[in-house]
Amino acid sequence: MIQLTRIQSERQNAPKLFAIAGGPGLSSNTLRDLDLLKRSFELVYVDIQGTNGSAYTGKKTYPEIATSLADVISKESGIKFALGHSFGGFLASELLIRGLVSGLVCISTPFTGGSLAAANDNYNLHKTVALTEAESEWSKNQDDSSFAKWLSEYGLLYFKSPRGKEVLLNDKVSSRFFKDNRSDVLDKEGMLSSLSHTSGTKLFISGKEDKLLPASVLENDSQVGKFDFHQIENASHFVTIDQPLMVAKIIETKLLQR
Repeated sequence: MIQLTRIQSERQNAPKLFAIAGGPGLSSNTLRDLDLLKRSFELVYVDIQGTNGSAYTGKKTYPEIATSLADVISKESGIKFALGHSFGGFLASELLIRGLVSGLVCISTPFTGGSLAAANDNYNLHKTVALTEAESEWSKNQDDSSFAKWLSEYGLLYFKSPRGKEVLLNDKVSSRFFKDNRSDVLDKEGMLSSLSHTSGTKLFISGKEDKLLPASVLENDSQVGKFDFHQIENASHFVTIDQPLMVAKIIETKLLQR
């Protein structure tokens, strides 16, 4: 169910940064612009339930997935941090709440009902003909190919960089993971209260030009969880694709206290 891909650090005795992609159903390949962080961390990319060739072990509940991930991370040595993009931010947060990591980075993670409502409204507002057609194809086929195609057509809802479309179109997605667990985004607001009472560094990073989840909405979420909030200029929902250098600098500065 859980697969780890390690990128050796250029720094001796570097802390580990576990990176978890969004979706659910997107692979760690969507975060690989963060490879530049190997200058400061041992990077450990996490794939779950069929993404990027990881084993799909049948439908699992969110608590089962979170517990399986926690079991894997608990066996890792050294100083550990967790990073999650969008849905991945929930799982990364679980690791901090359970005391398994020293710090947390959430990127564009919609914890509250207000965030999810904004995402739904913005999806309908900015839906293009190409996105509508791709959504229809996904509804009909319900397979990995149509899932990746659908997400790749989100356009400015997801990214400003034209390379973003190619990254998602070619991603090793898991449509089964998406179908099994997409509804798990609906009940995560309570995590913010837990996070607000959890010690450790907590960063929240958002794209200033995120057309799906506006930075103003996400900032409200971050305040409830007592995160240190940062907006990235010239970036949409996939901040790590649009502005990886800026994201990396914030992570290094805040997690390593440089």
